[in-house]
Formats: sequence, structure tokens, C-alpha cells
Amino acid sequence: MRRALKGRRVTGTGRKGKYFWLELDQKPWPIFHLGMSGNIALLDPSARTRGHEKVWGGAKLWSEGDKDLRERLWFARLILKCDKGFEFAFLDPRRFGRMWLTEDPWEHPRIKALGFDPLIDFPTAKVLGEKLARRKKAIKAVLLDQTLFAGVGNWLADEILFQARLSPHHLASRLTPKQITALHRAVLKVVKKAVAVNADYERFPKTWLFHERWGKKKNARTSKGLLIRHEEVGGRTTAWVPGWQV
Repeated sequence: MRRALKGRRVTGTGRKGKYFWLELDQKPWPIFHLGMSGNIALLDPSARTRGHEKVWGGAKLWSEGDKDLRERLWFARLILKCDKGFEFAFLDPRRFGRMWLTEDPWEHPRIKALGFDPLIDFPTAKVLGEKLARRKKAIKAVLLDQTLFAGVGNWLADEILFQARLSPHHLASRLTPKQITALHRAVLKVVKKAVAVNADYERFPKTWLFHERWGKKKNARTSKGLLIRHEEVGGRTTAWVPGWQV
């Protein structure tokens, strides 16, 4: 990795689903997957005041004196030292993240195996319905299938189903055209909003299930007072609202 990246110039970036990559002036290029708890931090040498931070492309620019960042750098899998003192750090406390080198990200097996990305190549509701008709699993499990919904994770799947008012137990193959249309709209709505605010949960709409779904709190309720149920669906912890999601 060091030999491939040293002295290279970053000319662009790319992404599909949960994978992203740096485009360099020479190949190979590095592909990243953040895993469960990974993150990217950018060290800004010009931000000298402790605690000062800026936002650049969705990643935080941390000051050199920021104690929190320096502690988190113990978990760095990769640190790229760039011109003008900037540092790009791939932080991965739980070590589930991954890195690869590739000549062409779009031809990498991991990328080629991905399905539709809601922000890049999401299909029409009609085409989505045709895909779902062949999936005889609970819709919650299908939403997490990266070979169909690239980039959708557990909380996103719960939020999408909440917004579409669909029970996570519905068989994907038995959804009606009306339900498929609602699902299609919810996928685009939720993903676009989350990305628009750089996944800053404090800026998510107050009516979202997200704010109350964590920790399996007893008698947890939505902003409208509806009781939230936590159970396992498709092997994953699922938060949903019976009666609202039908």
C-alpha cells in the first residue's frame, strides 16, 4: 500500500454503496470500506485552536491540538500525509474496515457485485417491483441485501420502512404496486436527506424513527407517541411501529 500511494496526487474520488475510492494520477487506486465503526478524519494544520473544526466534503477537519482526534488516531489503519500538512486518516476502532488496491474500481469484484445505488443508478418503481418479485424474503432482509440495495444499512432500512408505512415482515415478492411505489419513494427520500446533511443526525427530521430507535428502550415511542417494537427480522435487530406500518 505504501509503495503504491507514496508520491501520488489525488485527482478525484468515487463511490458506490458503502465503498469509496481515491482517484490518483497513477494506478492502482485505493478502495475503502468503513466496516461497522470506521471513519475518515482530515487533519487541518491551519486550525490551531483546540476544538476548532470545519467541514470539508462531509469529513471533519480537525485541529492539530485536538486531543480527541489524537486519541482516535491510535485506531488508524492508514494515514496519508499530504501537501501543506493535511493528513487523511482511515480510523477503524473495531477493525472491520477493509482496503484494497485496484486498477479499475468499477471492475473490482466487490463493486461489480453491488446492486442499485439510490444516489447513482436507482431504477424506476416498475423495475424495482420486477426485482422484488423474485425475492421471497422479508422486505427488511431484502433492503439489507447489497446485491440489490447498495449502501442501505440497518437503521436506514428501518427508517425507509417507517416512512413507507410497511411492516418489515412483508414478503418482498408479495408487495402490491402501491406498496412498491411507497417503498421506492421512501428509499430516495431517506437516503437523499441523510446525505444532504452529511449524516448529521441532529439535522434529521424530528419525525424520523431514527431518534427513538436505539437501545431497545422499554416503551420507546415515536414523536407522535406511537409505541416502537424491537425484534429480530432477517437476522438483524429491527425497530418498527405496528399499526402504523402495515
